Amino acid sequence: MEHQQQTTQGAPNLIFSAFATLAGYREGDGAALGAATYYRCLVVALCSAKQHNPGDVVALVTNQPVPPPYAAQLEAAGVAVWQCPFATFRVDAALEWSLAFYKLCALGWVLENHPHPRYLLLDVDTYTQYPYTDLWREAEEAVLLYQVPHAASQPMTAAIASNYAALYGGAPVLTHFGGELIGGSHRRLAAFMARCRAVYDAMCQQNLRPHEGDEFITCAAAYQSQQAGEPVRAANAYIFRYWLGARFYYVSTNYCNDPVCILHLPGNGKARQLKLLYRYYAQKGRFPKPQTVYALCCLPAAHPPLLRSLWVRLLAWR
Repeated sequence: MEHQQQTTQGAPNLIFSAFATLAGYREGDGAALGAATYYRCLVVALCSAKQHNPGDVVALVTNQPVPPPYAAQLEAAGVAVWQCPFATFRVDAALEWSLAFYKLCALGWVLENHPHPRYLLLDVDTYTQYPYTDLWREAEEAVLLYQVPHAASQPMTAAIASNYAALYGGAPVLTHFGGELIGGSHRRLAAFMARCRAVYDAMCQQNLRPHEGDEFITCAAAYQSQQAGEPVRAANAYIFRYWLGARFYYVSTNYCNDPVCILHLPGNGKARQLKLLYRYYAQKGRFPKPQTVYALCCLPAAHPPLLRSLWVRLLAWR
């Protein structure tokens, strides 16, 4: 490990996304979106990350060749494409999030084959709007994960804790960390990945196949890391999930007030907002101005409503 640290000293950081296809495997509701949707998202995610972090290495880790026109777009932006077989963290194809486990396979692979001082694994449905300067500073001191704002009794969080108890006993309360971002130094992520592999091995030995997919493994590894005194920090200052659906609209003004670096646009965002950002980039070779991005993403104005604010002031004055 000391030799590894020496070889990465002064080297650029690595930003990457992982995408695989495998017959019969799927990634939740995204199975119906088609490969083109994911490739459009990948171009937006990786090209925007490269645009704002030009000194870092940005790569797509995949198990198959990238089709046109996406391969040329990634190459023109300076994004590398690395081939990595889906050889580890494989689960039953029928599991709802069976394809999402490839992220852990890819993370382990880059740690072993591409030495860098710090790493950031990004989900494909993201858009970077600022450099990662502060994120890299924190990644040196802790593993960074996005902490989903779910209470302990929220169904998915409760299921993660219940599955952990099934493997290891007790009645633990685990924090729900999402899979859209995993960051850290080489040393810290190597230790974290060792825990992920141990959790995966325990799952296989006890034939546990959690509905929460790869997020169960990272949540379990984060819980064990914290118990062992290995720091894990919430990356919420750098990324936020913006749910933009009609039935579930969950947003924040942190896109411009004390702004996050990364907009995560899951669900309908893949086929709508990120499609529009891709179309703009494909036509013009650049991304729109921030205000246009915010408008396309249906984000609320970053100020209180005027008339309602005046009404409240009048009520408070009386």
